[in-house]
Amino acid sequence: MNKIPLWKTSLGALWLAVVGLAWAPMALAQTSSGAMPDGRGRVVALATATYHSCALRADGSVACWGANWVGQSSPPTRGYFTAVTTSYDHSCALQADGSAVCWGSNAYGQSTVPARETFIAITAGDGHTCGLRAAGTLLCWGRNDYGQATPPLRGRYVALVAGDTHTCGLRADGVAECWGSNLAGESTVPGGEVFTALASTYMHTCGLRANGTSVCWGNAGGYNPPATQPFTALTAGGNHTCGLSPSGAAICAGDNTYGQSRPPSSRMNRFTALAAGYRHTCALNQNGNVVCWGDNSYGQLNVPRGPFGMGTVAAGYAHACDLDADGSLVCSGSNGSGEATPPAGSFADVGAGGAFSCARSAAGTLACWGFNDSGRASPPRGQYADMRVGSLGGCALTGAGGYGCWGANTYGQTMPSYLPIGIGMHYRQLSRGSFHGCGIVNDGSARCWGYSGTGATAVPGGSWLAIGEGDQFSCGLRPNGTLACWGGAMAATPVPTGGFKALSVGEEHACAIRDSGELACWGSNTYGQATPPAGRFVHVSASYKQTCAVRDDGSRTCWGAP
Repeated sequence: MNKIPLWKTSLGALWLAVVGLAWAPMALAQTSSGAMPDGRGRVVALATATYHSCALRADGSVACWGANWVGQSSPPTRGYFTAVTTSYDHSCALQADGSAVCWGSNAYGQSTVPARETFIAITAGDGHTCGLRAAGTLLCWGRNDYGQATPPLRGRYVALVAGDTHTCGLRADGVAECWGSNLAGESTVPGGEVFTALASTYMHTCGLRANGTSVCWGNAGGYNPPATQPFTALTAGGNHTCGLSPSGAAICAGDNTYGQSRPPSSRMNRFTALAAGYRHTCALNQNGNVVCWGDNSYGQLNVPRGPFGMGTVAAGYAHACDLDADGSLVCSGSNGSGEATPPAGSFADVGAGGAFSCARSAAGTLACWGFNDSGRASPPRGQYADMRVGSLGGCALTGAGGYGCWGANTYGQTMPSYLPIGIGMHYRQLSRGSFHGCGIVNDGSARCWGYSGTGATAVPGGSWLAIGEGDQFSCGLRPNGTLACWGGAMAATPVPTGGFKALSVGEEHACAIRDSGELACWGSNTYGQATPPAGRFVHVSASYKQTCAVRDDGSRTCWGAP
């Protein structure tokens, strides 16, 4: 039995959810294309090495820049990652299932991850790599001439870091242990110290105490930050050390020959993460943009604009919103309910639905405006790390796996499927359409709920990178880049073939970005919404009658009938 679409009875015009890109919960900033390139650029973790850097984005992809002579800045083109680490000439990342992937040099076997091993953290040194298992034990591989890949057998750790030829682990009681090279005392931990975090590099190591103060040892003469300055995070570079103050300022000490210890001075540069390389430093500011300073001999300061912050577009039923990389937001089109009149402020994400819009601030709070039938413009309070807006409401995820959904609930579409408690399962993507919703679990599996009369909630088994909901169907993107749709007429509509890395589902059509950056759309094309323009794109948003996208040069374009 076909249901009567609510947009025909209550509004007369609605839009279906943009399928955004999956957020990486609790990513480890220990040193946020990969899965799906996203013009929004939201970075959640940084890792900086000698002459290159990598960033983990909110969609689970990794992007790198700088030196690339052995491929250390060429991460996997597809995957969903939760942590990234870098070293002199290789880099590694953890996938959602705990398996590790490394790229770049393998001269010492440092990029050959032991088979069938899973980790909760990983760190890369110069020629060796170590992983932390869930049980607290360590496994290292690669270069071992100083014993840096031979951790203590008795140890049980909660964190680890690697320098060039030494490695350190942090026990649950806050005691640090180091092994490997000790030529400059980098493995001689000061006695009687208890730490909450460690940072390590070439020949020095630093620890962050519970009161926020820090101490460094090894070749750290002059590299110690002010003794009484409290920090929330610490990073060690080649000959310098930087800390993140409680106010979000970067404070550095040590060598400044290349400007690596001189952070940009601007009120706009309040940071949330730091990562120091050999002669340069990078930071993540509160708007989710990456800023680097210091030596640029290998392009390590040239943060790529494409992967990090072209902003985004959100197509609603008869309006659209444009979020710039600087957080400014403008909307255009139909404004009969105020849906194209956003509030003042700076935002990190935006979504557009049926005569309403929502945005998420950099701090994680949600704001909606426009038509509020069934509470579609009444989001929950709190701080969220990801937001998806559908035609009649939306869903948002917190960093700890919690969630909140709002809007029309005629078929239980605001009530995600129950996940077993106590076995570590949580949603890493959550979205909803008009009458049903779907979520991707941290193990890659998926659940759908709500109206099931057309099979839209009968999600196939296996792993997923993204899922979006149409009027009476759903479509998904698998880790291998293939597409699938189920439910309604779209279940019988052939999906495009080839490799894809981004997906957006509209009310009666869908669009996906190919590995080449070109667009492919399928389904209803009554208004030309499934006839995309030529070119290369980094973000796409499908609606009811229209589709909008961001090109790889940052320009915006829409097609169909708004």
